[in-house]
Amino acid sequence: MKTKINTQHIELGKVSWYRDYSFALEEANRLNKPVFILFQEVPGCRTCVNFGIEALSHPLMVELIENEFIPLAIFNNKKGEDEAVLKLYNEPSWNNPVVRIVNSKGKDIVQRLSDSYSPLVLYGIMETAL
Repeated sequence: MKTKINTQHIELGKVSWYRDYSFALEEANRLNKPVFILFQEVPGCRTCVNFGIEALSHPLMVELIENEFIPLAIFNNKKGEDEAVLKLYNEPSWNNPVVRIVNSKGKDIVQRLSDSYSPLVLYGIMETAL
């Protein structure tokens, strides 16, 4: 049910992601963890690729995301369930990466992260959410 890091798109980094929104919320409730939602263009632009390579591939970031959150990837350029989740959060399609950290009811815990792709800034919102 999770992506396989050896065969997934580079834009997703080295995090193993869930791809089902409802399942991620159920897991968040069951494990009492927040959901780390990555809204990402896949395949994506240079910014999307760099975010995957830099912020989402560093071993400590991967460990933090996978151990303390329920990681969920939503492709912002796909139809179906991905598009429905984009609409739910009023996120634009074909956008640069956006990160939202939500509770098991899907409500934001911290302000969404967009237009900032530094691993340090990403770490800051994760720390605040926890």
